[in-house]
Amino acid sequence: MSRLQSLANKFDDWYSNDIWGKRIYSDDALFEVMSLQVFQAGLTWQMILNKRDAFRSAISGWSIQAVAGFGPSEIELLRNDSTIIRNRLKIQSTVENARAILVLQKSHGSFCNWFYNVLEGTAYPELRKSLQTTFKFMGPEISRMWLMASRRIALQEGDQYRPRT
Repeated sequence: MSRLQSLANKFDDWYSNDIWGKRIYSDDALFEVMSLQVFQAGLTWQMILNKRDAFRSAISGWSIQAVAGFGPSEIELLRNDSTIIRNRLKIQSTVENARAILVLQKSHGSFCNWFYNVLEGTAYPELRKSLQTTFKFMGPEISRMWLMASRRIALQEGDQYRPRT
């Protein structure tokens, strides 16, 4: 097995064993999973997982506080970082989402508390609408996958709304 395949398997294991379908108890980890879903839009999940360490390094370990403080110069540095996905809209959305999370933390004690206990709705359609008004770059599929990944909705609930090809 090549080194690259070994790394890919490690990240697959992290996501499938430690994250997917499990409740997340760290605000920064919940932000990371949300942001990785945003960066994955239009790309393969494998590509995102292969770049996870680069993302963690480039985006301050997914520290909400740090990312919320990014300005134009940090965004431009990220746009020029070939180790991550350099899409300007995804990067700007991630920064704006971190700023929105700071407001949620101040109002509700933590991002996790807001996400699991305060965010209104129990079914995907109503949760999706709330997410789209709260966060940037939070389309239907990104919302669905994030809600399932973080166990806000059951996998069966999310599968009901899987795009049909």
